This record gives sequence, structure tokens and C-alpha cells, in this order.
Amino acid sequence: MAADLDRLVEELEALPREQKLRLVERLQRDGFFDDGDQSWYWTPEWQKAEKEADEDIAAGRVHTFDNIDDAISFLHREAGDMESE
Repeated sequence: MAADLDRLVEELEALPREQKLRLVERLQRDGFFDDGDQSWYWTPEWQKAEKEADEDIAAGRVHTFDNIDDAISFLHREAGDMESE
């Protein structure tokens, strides 16, 4: 039984991204997921945002901060720059 499950997982992981999304949509539609799971992660909208985030990370369009105060200051500066545009 475990070997069958492992094989199934491998086969699912090998599917192209679009096929995975269609499979998840079908499982959602058929009521396979309950409301307490994280099926939202596989929605087209969320996957689009994940792809954009991956592209931003790869392109170096990210910021890191040593603490929350630095992060908040950065956000305030960015918001100020947007207001002046």
C-alpha cells in the first residue's frame, strides 16, 4: 500500500504545472477537499501570485530587514514615494 502511494505521489509530482492545477480544481469541484485544508494554495490566482513572487526573487526584487521597525520604515518610505508620483 505504501509503495503504491509513493508511486502515485511521484507520478503527480511529474505532471506539468497546468495539469496539476486542473486536477486540483477538479478535486475541489468534486468536494474532495474539506474547508479546513489549504486547497486555496492551488487556485489559479494564488499560483499566479506564487509565480510572480518566484520571478521577483530570481530577479533580486526583494528586501530583507533585521527587524520589524526597519521593515515598517521601509514601507512608510515606499508609501510616501507612491504619493508623490
